[in-house]
Amino acid sequence: MKKSAFIIFLSFLFTAFLSAEDIIINLSEEDPGLNCENGGTRIDAILDKNGNGTFDEGDELKGTQYACNGTDGSAPAISVTDAGENCGAAGGVKITVGTDESYVCNGAAGTNGKNAVSRTSEELPGSNCEYGGIKIEVGIDNNGNGTLEDGEVLPQQTKYACNGADGDNGADALVKVSDEPKGDNCKNNDGIKIEIGIDTDGDGELDENEVTDKKYVCGGKNGAQGEQGDKGDQGEPGVNGTDGKDGAQGEKGETGPQGAQGAQGEQGEAGENGKNGSTSLVSVVDEPKGENCVSGGKKIVVGLDANGNGALDEDEIDPESVYYVCNGRDAEEAGLTSSSTGCSLNAVDETEDAVLALFALISALCAFAAMKFVRG
Repeated sequence: MKKSAFIIFLSFLFTAFLSAEDIIINLSEEDPGLNCENGGTRIDAILDKNGNGTFDEGDELKGTQYACNGTDGSAPAISVTDAGENCGAAGGVKITVGTDESYVCNGAAGTNGKNAVSRTSEELPGSNCEYGGIKIEVGIDNNGNGTLEDGEVLPQQTKYACNGADGDNGADALVKVSDEPKGDNCKNNDGIKIEIGIDTDGDGELDENEVTDKKYVCGGKNGAQGEQGDKGDQGEPGVNGTDGKDGAQGEKGETGPQGAQGAQGEQGEAGENGKNGSTSLVSVVDEPKGENCVSGGKKIVVGLDANGNGALDEDEIDPESVYYVCNGRDAEEAGLTSSSTGCSLNAVDETEDAVLALFALISALCAFAAMKFVRG
């Protein structure tokens, strides 16, 4: 059940009392905050000891209470004014709650007047307050104990401060803050945009159609550069960072000029003696008439003496170093009227120096054979 704005105010009246000195009631608006979540009225009770009607030095602040607004429903208006003729010469205050009025009168000056006291209690929903509220009772403290007892209550002065009907829950107010670039809204520099509105759809976000107000907080113009300050103390060296990854290899540059020859280095140690090589052998045998030599001739084979027996065996012959020195044909065989002789040389490999030397030897043999054929 929601309480009206008068709950705390009437609680204060329960403890306050009036003497022959005047009590000043001062009302002021209380903004929403720690004292009143939804705002309300601040009520100060002041004992006006010098009787000037103003809270000043020498007066005593008897207490401060707050009449807070409920979260739902409307609170009735409160006013405290001078009682006027309703309290006679002693004076007092008139308390107005909505349309109801009541009076709290001061005791008579110069006499042992009795104090006026009050008390409040919760009023349950019923005929007096449809939605419940506060019951306010006022009376005279006849026994002087500072408490309003049942026999001291003035029934005709009993009032009720009732709660209003529960209202619908209001929508939340939302604020959205975003960056605002330099432009029409912020002339000199970047800033921020503040949008305000009510979350009417209850999704917790401020949509564009819910924005009711926009404000801009813009950066000012850049100021002139100030003078360079004094050099600060050198800071402690930072921790060495980890080595970065090697970059990609660049393109190969042009070859630079050859440098001057350096000094000759020291002679290295002699290497181990190599193994003795195999002996090269040459074998010359007769070649019968046939495919290699039409008139017959000589077959010359070359190879290495791998087994060291001094003879060129069949498996030691280099197949690429086989040559033939063929006899020339007789004039009669050739069908010629004059006779001559000649030699021909067939070589499998003409690139080796040893073979060239052998060719020279064979040429000399051919020349010798030709001379012998002519003489014979």
